[in-house]
Amino acid sequence: MSWEQAWREGRTGWDAGASAPALVELVERGVLPDGRALVPGCGAGYDVFTLTSKKRRGIGIDIAPTARARFEAVRDELRGVAGRARLITGDFFAFEDEPFDVIFDYTFLCALDPSVRPQWAKKMDALLRPDGELVTLVFPVVDAPPLGQGPPFPVQPDDVRALLEPLGFEAIELAPVTRSHPGREGMEHLGRWRRRRSRGGV
Repeated sequence: MSWEQAWREGRTGWDAGASAPALVELVERGVLPDGRALVPGCGAGYDVFTLTSKKRRGIGIDIAPTARARFEAVRDELRGVAGRARLITGDFFAFEDEPFDVIFDYTFLCALDPSVRPQWAKKMDALLRPDGELVTLVFPVVDAPPLGQGPPFPVQPDDVRALLEPLGFEAIELAPVTRSHPGREGMEHLGRWRRRRSRGGV
C-alpha cells in the first residue's frame, strides 16, 4: 500500500491527532533555533504547527497529496501564527531548498526501509544549516525488533548516532522522553544533534 492510498482510505494509524509531547516540551523550553523549520513526512502537520512561531516559519513535506487536505483543515482550525506554516507535496529525497535552521524527524525515519537510512542522514546533512539543529524523536525503540516487519521499522538511538556521527554531528541531548502519546510510552528517545565544532571553537 502506498502512503497516498493509506491517506485516501483513512489507514493512518501513525496519526496521533496532536503534536508529539516531547516536541511541545522542547518548544516550551525555548532552546531550538529560530528561523526556518522543516518536518519531513509531516502528514497532518501537527509538529509543523508546533514549531511555527513569530520567530520560526514551519514547513512540512509529505509525499501523499491527500495529506494536504488534512494539513489545511488543521491549519484553518489553529489560525494565528500557524497560518504561516505551509506544506510541500513531494519526495523528501528529491526536495531542494535553502538550508533550514531546525529539522524535526519523528515518524519519518522509522517509515523508511533500513537500507535507505544512510540516504536519510546525507539528506538531513544537506538540508541543515551549518549551525542548525536536527531533532530526532527516535521511535519505536524496542529491545527485540521483529525482523522484516514494518513500517514502522524499529530503530535504536545508537543506530541514529551511527548514521550521523560520521557526517560530523554530535548529540547534545539523547535520552528517553518522559511523556509520549498513549501506547508509545517507553519507546521514544529524544535526540538533539549539532555539528561538532573544530578545536578553537571555529
